[in-house]
Amino acid sequence: MKKTLFSILALVYAVMLVSVAKAEISISGYQEFYMGSGDQSKILGNDASTYGDTSFSGLSNGRFTRITFVGKTTLDSGIEVTGTLNLAKDSDDGGDSDTSNVGVDQNDIIFSGSFGNIAIGNNFSAGTMMHFRGTTLIPTAEPDNDQRNRFGTMGDDTGGFGRQDEAGYALDPIKIRYMSNVYEGFSMGVSYTPCSARGSGSASATDCNTGTAPTTHGQYSSLTDWVLKYQTEMDGVGIGFTYGIQTGTSQIITGTEYNDLEGTTYSAQLTYGGLTAIYRNLDLGDSGQVKTQTDDGDESADIIAVRYDMGNFSIGYASVEVEKGVTSQTANNEDSFSALGVGYNLGGGVNLEAAYMSVEQMSGTTTETDLDIILTKLSFGF
Repeated sequence: MKKTLFSILALVYAVMLVSVAKAEISISGYQEFYMGSGDQSKILGNDASTYGDTSFSGLSNGRFTRITFVGKTTLDSGIEVTGTLNLAKDSDDGGDSDTSNVGVDQNDIIFSGSFGNIAIGNNFSAGTMMHFRGTTLIPTAEPDNDQRNRFGTMGDDTGGFGRQDEAGYALDPIKIRYMSNVYEGFSMGVSYTPCSARGSGSASATDCNTGTAPTTHGQYSSLTDWVLKYQTEMDGVGIGFTYGIQTGTSQIITGTEYNDLEGTTYSAQLTYGGLTAIYRNLDLGDSGQVKTQTDDGDESADIIAVRYDMGNFSIGYASVEVEKGVTSQTANNEDSFSALGVGYNLGGGVNLEAAYMSVEQMSGTTTETDLDIILTKLSFGF
């Protein structure tokens, strides 16, 4: 009996060795740490001097520290298969709660060939992959890394202040995604997410028939993201354009009907030497708003960013303007962000970056947030 057991174990071990030998396995990682200080004069619509003793300085371990395992193999048909699994931040006692459901928790399999590539799993949407994104361009990658929420208090207007990115951006609910190869500068991509609530931080049996109101665009079913992209270079000048359309279905929550998702995004990029400039526009219209309310929505965002790289040194500026109408308000809610960032590549995958950021949020005609932040960032990619 013991011999039989050992024989079976040896056979299983041999099969595992053979299976592993068929795939190329690589491990990489990324770490980030911040030190910052926030000076907030308006907190939740109140003067900071009367709101209370609040400190917004200190250290942060960021959001995107992770280790990545990648396995690659080739089928008999010649199709390449890539499996990726990310372990993000510290999962002890909810330490990764600000990274859960974000695409850095990637867990997917990709099939690639002359047809392009098809991916299934917890990964990025087509729009996340293809649009030019000024919110990540400057050193420190703000406001995309969202450190303003770690060194300040953002407004809590129940109507929200709108989004700077399309629905589902950077989130990882399980989806299927197709990306074409590039033909004469043109490419296209499409992703389909059956249920926005089934991210990597949710149970696989999450009930998609229940949910919260989609007013912040996190609760759509059948979310489809189409993107067409053109990118080329002429006489040392690089140009690129994207145009994307999103559709999705909202739910009826306790008898209240919400508008389905109908959003458009277009972006443009210009490069020359070490200079990169990006513009992006997002229009979500009345998506996700209560159907019976006709004086809300008109949600939109405009992003402009410029970066210049010279050797190991980089400098960049980003501006984000978001606007959203809220029912019964004569003035729209607004979220304004600007940042100036500088960076230095120390070599070996280590970068040191710093930024000055300014945030202002308006709840109608009331200043909800007025915040200035000085931020430094140390990162290591390996």
